[in-house]
Amino acid sequence: MYLAAWINANDITDTQSRIMITGLAIILFLWLYFRTARSFRSMATARLERLHQTLEIYSRAAGMLDNEAAADSSSESEQEPESLILLLQQCKAAPLITTELLEAIDAYTRERDASRHLQLQRVLDREISRRIREQSSIIRSLDNPGWGIGFWKLIRPAVPFAAMVLILYWCLQLYQELPGQSFTVLSWTSAELWIRFVSCVAAVISFYLAVMTPRKDSTRISYRVLALLISAAALAHLAGLTAAPYILAVQVILFAWGFAMNPHRSRRDRPYAGSADLLEVSEEEHMQTEK
Repeated sequence: MYLAAWINANDITDTQSRIMITGLAIILFLWLYFRTARSFRSMATARLERLHQTLEIYSRAAGMLDNEAAADSSSESEQEPESLILLLQQCKAAPLITTELLEAIDAYTRERDASRHLQLQRVLDREISRRIREQSSIIRSLDNPGWGIGFWKLIRPAVPFAAMVLILYWCLQLYQELPGQSFTVLSWTSAELWIRFVSCVAAVISFYLAVMTPRKDSTRISYRVLALLISAAALAHLAGLTAAPYILAVQVILFAWGFAMNPHRSRRDRPYAGSADLLEVSEEEHMQTEK
């Protein structure tokens, strides 16, 4: 309303107003596009920095574990464990430390025997290999991306602007349809319009979150698929306004399903044979049997 009054007061024609709106939209699109692209590159660079810090500590710890296993003299076996324990404590403060490695380090620091040493060495080597693969993948996507990744990186920064345009479109559609229909504000048709609006906005937000999620671990992938299903459900609005309540009900059910998808402890996160948790339980059971 205020924009229309300002246009009429300044004798601006429809063509001029369209040119102005188009120019503002282009400026907003370019600003959002380059800002989003810069933020993605900053996140990738920050991830590489955390990977570099983690790998640096892990590599030093792995090398010291190998030296301890190969040490034969008594002087080396007396001096080296203290520096190794200190380095393992530094590993616990690594940016990308995992639960499995934390449990292996705690088990080794409690009982420094050969089985603990071998278990820690295997877990550490596996983590180093995993982080090296992730580091290589990020570097390859930044410096030499393939055709698919390059095309996805080209269109992905445009998603925020597209989401904003879609939300604005549904707002304008709701604004135009509510006063233009011959029904009361509290009628069922009015409720269906509001339900369709909420459903479509929820679909746009879900699609935005699914596409813009940076990490690709198993938990995030499950949530991303669920968000895409919520977005895809909104396509059923093409069937008509009467389907809006059912579509929103399906989206609410899918959203509630996400709370049941809390990640369970994986096999790596569970206590392994010889872990501190299992040893404590076995010691308690042994003491109870002796009593």
